[in-house]
Amino acid sequence: MKRSAMAMAAALAALPVLAGWGGAARAGELFPYEVQHGDSLYTVAGRLLEDPRRWPEVAKLNRLAQPSRLRPGQRLMLPASLLKGTARPARAEYVRGPVRAGGQALRIGDEVTEGAVLEVGAQGFVSLRLHDGSLLQLQANSRSKLLRLRDLPVGQRRNTLVELDGGRVDATVAPQPGGSRFEVKTPLATAGVRGTRFGVTVPAAGALATADVVEGRVEVQAQGQAQRAGEAVALAAGQGAVVRRGAAPLLKPLLPAPALPGGTIRLERMPGEIPLPAVPGASRYRVEVADDAAFTRVLWSGEGPLPLVVEGLDDGRYPLRARAIDADGLLGAERAGELWVRTRPVAPLAQSPRPDEIVAPDAVTIDCTSVPGAAAYRLEVSASAGFESPLQRAESRDRCHFALPALPAGELYWRVASVAAMADGRLERGPFSDPGRFVVVPYPAAPAAADIGIDGQRLHWKALPGYRYRVQIGTDTAFATVVQDEVVEVGELRLSLPPGCTPYAVRLRAADANGRWSAFSPPRVIEAEASVCSGDGAPVRSDGGPVRTAR
Repeated sequence: MKRSAMAMAAALAALPVLAGWGGAARAGELFPYEVQHGDSLYTVAGRLLEDPRRWPEVAKLNRLAQPSRLRPGQRLMLPASLLKGTARPARAEYVRGPVRAGGQALRIGDEVTEGAVLEVGAQGFVSLRLHDGSLLQLQANSRSKLLRLRDLPVGQRRNTLVELDGGRVDATVAPQPGGSRFEVKTPLATAGVRGTRFGVTVPAAGALATADVVEGRVEVQAQGQAQRAGEAVALAAGQGAVVRRGAAPLLKPLLPAPALPGGTIRLERMPGEIPLPAVPGASRYRVEVADDAAFTRVLWSGEGPLPLVVEGLDDGRYPLRARAIDADGLLGAERAGELWVRTRPVAPLAQSPRPDEIVAPDAVTIDCTSVPGAAAYRLEVSASAGFESPLQRAESRDRCHFALPALPAGELYWRVASVAAMADGRLERGPFSDPGRFVVVPYPAAPAAADIGIDGQRLHWKALPGYRYRVQIGTDTAFATVVQDEVVEVGELRLSLPPGCTPYAVRLRAADANGRWSAFSPPRVIEAEASVCSGDGAPVRSDGGPVRTAR
């Protein structure tokens, strides 16, 4: 009988240590103890158990018929839940927003003892560093209790048990010595590991619990009646489990990580939208921004449908990580990136052109205010307000003034940014200004000379709707002397020219609805009513008037 008990104990000790969720003593919850000279079960219980009076449980587990008779070298299996150990407080490494421990406001550097209840309010966040180097992070609207934070008296093992009543806890677990236990317990299930990154979520309604694994392995088992419905589920990295009330854990693959834009994500406004692409099957998203690569100090975290809007960050570069969340609330795979907040130097203020101003293609100048500390100014002109493919880029180092080459007709947008020196001497631009808009309209065209006709005393041409015309009649093609100068809104003009012996010249210019005038048309020579002319070319006059002849 003794050999059978010893063989069973040895077999239990040889089993792989996997964390369990609740239930009776299992391989992952037992610690071997080698009996020393003079030991009895009573002395071992007094020295190692939290409550020595529970020695009968150890006797039953190890099938000891005579607890007072132990042999030196004999191996006993001790349930982790009974071991005394030494309580090791956690330390608040980072606190953001409203966080309370044991009813008191928690501050960075405070110790959090075993048994403390942690309450994280809206917009709150806390990172707790455990004695073994593991990191616990509680998200906003979470409630948790640190049930056990123990170093065990056997083989430097540890016993960590965290109860999560609601919200979200993320754990980065330091490698655990064999026989250690690290568990997160919820009302519906428990998750445990030996060294990994994983998270557990209990939504506000409490109808389910989820566990997701980023690195390593985690074992999940349902609590209560569902615990007897099946064995624990082992999760590898990239897998998760959903536990509903009264049901066994459902194993699921995690959603793929969001495909963050290549390189660094740059935000030039605060608050600003994170440009996160949609993931098929996702109902929400979670993004965290920290000021350290380990994400101990999470400065901002957001969860919800797209778009997620980050706020409250100063200029600088920050580590960022993003995850999609499926309809069950299970967080997907993680993608890391970098966020660069660059809201300075401020953009110049626009001066000209005015909003929606009509400009000519070859006469566009852009002016804006100077910005203190700016070394240069950068301009972009585009046919779209999104500036996907700018038509022109320019930089001015003297002042915020740009004279642009010819532009295509149509609606165009422009924006300008200040450029300033960084700490290392490099020049970097700040955010662009809000887009300005102007309209490029070609100058109106004057009627061609060949299109100007004359019928007797009526000059005519083809007029365009909404146009005005200025008509000039001169005594020569240089128009040194103008004898008739009128503006009309129709395509004809009654001539009022005195009879002459020499022809006249006519030219026209057009004005569009915006009041912009074209150049004059090339002159066309016309003749007035005929006269009898003398040898020197002057009209022959009779009774004070010129002598007229038929044409």
